[in-house]
Amino acid sequence: MEFTPEQKVLNDLFGNDLTYIIPSYQRPYSWSARGKSDKDNQVNIMWKDLIEHFESDNPNIYFMGSMVLIGDTTKREFEVVDGQQRLTTLTLLFVSIKCMLQDIKNDQIESNNIVPLKQFIGNALNNINSILFNRKLFGLEEQEKKVKIKSLAGFEYDLVLKAALECGHYKDLATNGITEEQAKVSMRYFNNRDYLIKKLRSQFLDIDVFTLKKAKRLNEFVEFLKNKVTIVRILSPRFDIAYQIFEILNNRGLPLSNKDLFRNFIISEMYLHDVPNPEQKWLELDDYEFTPEFIGRYVESTNAKKQKYSAFNDVQEIYQKSFKDGITKKKVEIFYDDVKDNLKHYTDIELASYDNKEIKNRVLFLKHSGNSRYTVNLLLALFSNISDENNLILFLKEFELFITYLLLGPSKRFQTKPIFNAIEFLNADDFDNAINEITLSQTSKADLKQIIKNNNITDNDWAKLIVARYLWAKDIDEPDDVVGFELDYKKSTLEHIIPQNPNDTTNWKKDFSATFRKNYTYKLGNMTLLTQKNNSRAKNYDFSKKKQTYQKMKLAITTELGQLQKNDENYIKSRHEIITSYLIKHLEL
Repeated sequence: MEFTPEQKVLNDLFGNDLTYIIPSYQRPYSWSARGKSDKDNQVNIMWKDLIEHFESDNPNIYFMGSMVLIGDTTKREFEVVDGQQRLTTLTLLFVSIKCMLQDIKNDQIESNNIVPLKQFIGNALNNINSILFNRKLFGLEEQEKKVKIKSLAGFEYDLVLKAALECGHYKDLATNGITEEQAKVSMRYFNNRDYLIKKLRSQFLDIDVFTLKKAKRLNEFVEFLKNKVTIVRILSPRFDIAYQIFEILNNRGLPLSNKDLFRNFIISEMYLHDVPNPEQKWLELDDYEFTPEFIGRYVESTNAKKQKYSAFNDVQEIYQKSFKDGITKKKVEIFYDDVKDNLKHYTDIELASYDNKEIKNRVLFLKHSGNSRYTVNLLLALFSNISDENNLILFLKEFELFITYLLLGPSKRFQTKPIFNAIEFLNADDFDNAINEITLSQTSKADLKQIIKNNNITDNDWAKLIVARYLWAKDIDEPDDVVGFELDYKKSTLEHIIPQNPNDTTNWKKDFSATFRKNYTYKLGNMTLLTQKNNSRAKNYDFSKKKQTYQKMKLAITTELGQLQKNDENYIKSRHEIITSYLIKHLEL
C-alpha cells in the first residue's frame, strides 16, 4: 500500500520513542496569537475551539485535521510534509501547561491542600514531559525532544523550540547576527506559549490560586487533549507519494501560497529524479527576493501571455511541456537553473540593484510607473534574454517613452498586447521586432514633447513620478562621486510650490495673478518633492514660511527653493523651462 491513513489521538501521536522531523525546506513556524485582529489568529482559534469542546462535556472526539508524514512505523521517526504548524502549536500547548505548573509558587497553592496539590504538580509534570520528550539512557538519563526542526543552513530554530520547551525566554537566546525575520519567527514560539499560559491560568487558577477543584479540572483537560483530540496521520514511505497527498489536500482548501506549492513541487521532482541535496537547492532560491509575485511573473514572461490557470498550475505546465533531459543534466535541473536565473533578474528588478547608474535609474522609473505586473513581465524577459548593456539601455529608453506617453498622453489606456508581443520576440531572440513593439511613432514623440512642455499634470502620482524622472535623469548625467544620489521614492510626496488652494491673505494671491496660477499650478515648474511629514508642515503657508521647510530637505531641487530671496512668476516660468527642457533632451524627444 502506498500510504496509510490512521486516526490517532494525541496520546498515540505523541507516543513513546516517536520523533517528528520538520525538514529544512518547510516554511518557518507562522501561526500566531497576536496581531491586528488577535481573535482571528490561528492559536486563538485553536484554543477557543478546544476549550469550548472541553467545557461542553461533549462525548464525541474533537477532530483537528490531518498530517502528512514520510516514514514507516518500524523506524518511529517521521518527516513532516504537512501539519507542522498544528504539530508545533499542540506541542506549545502541552509546554504551556508544564510552564504554568512550574511557575505556581507556594503562596499560590490552596493552603489546606498543599501536600496533595504539590504531589499533583509533580505527577503532572512527569506526565507532560513524557508527551514532549523521549527518554534516552546512556550512562545518564537525558530527554530528547519529540519534535525537531532540521536546518541544513541558516538559523537554528530547533534551539529556539528547545528553549521554549524548557520554559526559557527569548531574551536568553544568543541572537547575534539574527535577521529581523528570524527574530520575528523566534519570538512567535515564546509569544504563543505565553499566550496559552495566560489562558490556562485564567481557566485553571481561582483568582491566581491553584485549588484542588481546579487541579481536578486541569487533569480532566489534559486527559481530554490526550484521548479525545484526534488527527488523521497519513503515512507514506516515499516523498513523491506524500507530496501528491499533500497537494490534493491543499487543492481542497488548505491555505498555501504559490511559493509553498512550488517549493514542495520542485523538491519532490528532485527526489523523484535522484538529484542530490534538494533542500539545499531550495535554500539557494530562497536567498533571492522570492516574493509571492515571482511565480506569476515567471509564468507570464515565459509564456508571453496572461496566466491561464493559477500561477502554480501554469508553472507545472511549463515544466512538463518546455523542458527535457539534457546530456549532462536532468530535466528538473535544467528547469531549476532557468527558475534561478529568472529569480536573480527578478531580484535585481525589485531592488534596482544595477552597477550601471543609467540602467538602475531607468528601471526605478519603470517600476514606479503603475501596471507593475506587465512592466515587470517585460523587464524580466528583457534581462533574461539580453546581456549587452547598450541594447538594454536602448530598450529601456524606448520603454520609458512608451510608459510616459501612456501616463501623460491623450488616451491614458494601458494595453497589454504590445507588452506580450515584445516578450514573445525577446524570448525568440528577435531584439529588433521586440523594441519595435514598444517604440512610439515620430508623431507620438512630438506630441509627448508638447505635452511635457505645455500640459497641466493634475494627477499627483503621475506628477510625482515625472519630477522623480527629472531627478533620476540629472543623476545619470552627473559624474560618479564618492557619495551617490539616492531618492527614497516611497517616502517622497509631491509638493506644489504655489498651493493648489491658496488662502486669500497669503502672498500667492498678491504676487501671482489668477491667470498665472491657473496656467502654472499643475506644471512641472511649480513642483518639487518633500517627505510626507514636511509636506504637511508646508501646507498653504506664505512662501517665506514654506522656505523654512524647504531648507530642511537634502534634495537639491527642494533646498534651492529654500535659498531664494524672492519667488515670483518669472522664477516659476524659468524653473519650468529648465526642468522640461532637461527632460525632453534626456528623453531624446
